[in-house]
Amino acid sequence: MEISEEVIDGIRELITIGVGHSAGMINELTKAHVTLTVPEVRIFDINHQTALSALDVTDPDESSQVILSFSGEYTGSLSLIIPYKSAIHLVVLLTGEEGSPDEMDALRVETLIEVGNVVISSVMSSFSILLSSPLTFLYPVYRIGKWVENSLIINYHPKQGILARTKFQIQDREIEGFLFFSITSESFDSMQQTILEIMEKGL
Repeated sequence: MEISEEVIDGIRELITIGVGHSAGMINELTKAHVTLTVPEVRIFDINHQTALSALDVTDPDESSQVILSFSGEYTGSLSLIIPYKSAIHLVVLLTGEEGSPDEMDALRVETLIEVGNVVISSVMSSFSILLSSPLTFLYPVYRIGKWVENSLIINYHPKQGILARTKFQIQDREIEGFLFFSITSESFDSMQQTILEIMEKGL
């Protein structure tokens, strides 16, 4: 699938705007100074192999995922995916709390749902507002497991994937996760067209 650099740049910019807004909100919630960046975005036809290889990503046996499904002019889902060990480190850095495995699991779920909701909602707001496309959202869900299987299984027959490497910079630590859009081909075609029109107008 040939995607123009203009479209990739436009999608990266929309994601960057969203995560930038979410960083400020996370700072307020946790009182920890958080910087979020999106150094790389890849777009691909969805199947298990391309999803895993898009950013040289391995699929660990367990990862933490917050998944938001949406419909409207664009139909699909957006997931924040963080490998298990990275998720634990992220929770400790954000909360300053450490404890037993059971205690940390409970805190991990609570913290990641909150952080995931903020990041995903901010990114989706960026797309919805700037592309002038009102969307309907389901309540975000939290899942643990192989991220490709979970992210795709609850979606509406997705055909296109957008995978964005996302880095959390907290104090002197960097934790990497991923934002993963899975959307229908029709949704992606519409998104491409709108982004190109916006860029032609110089917006």
